[in-house]
Amino acid sequence: MITPGHLDLVVQRWTPFVYQIDFEGLDFTGATMAMQARLYRDAPGAPLISLVNAAANAEGLSVTVTNLDGVPTSHVQIRINETTAEGLLLNAGAPGDDVKLVYDLHITGGGLPKTRWVEGSLIIRAGATQ
Repeated sequence: MITPGHLDLVVQRWTPFVYQIDFEGLDFTGATMAMQARLYRDAPGAPLISLVNAAANAEGLSVTVTNLDGVPTSHVQIRINETTAEGLLLNAGAPGDDVKLVYDLHITGGGLPKTRWVEGSLIIRAGATQ
């Protein structure tokens, strides 16, 4: 069993969010990926944000793999479109509040079974410029 890493993410409302996580020594070519964000862990119902495999320029999760001296590194990109973050305004509470969620990232690939690799808070920060 792999203990997931902890990484808090901050999405700035009114802009797209793009973040890359590098997994050195792992080749996730063809891997199945999923990331969900909810109000709290094990919250029932549909997630507020749900990402799956996608092209690098589309909302979702994408991977590219590089090799240096025979050691692969999988570069996993998380992309959340501006419209997705904007759509969570009603869940923010008082006007101007940040939206505080939790997330985790599961990857099935690299010769390993479905594994939670990363988890943490996902904060959608309120903004002024729309």
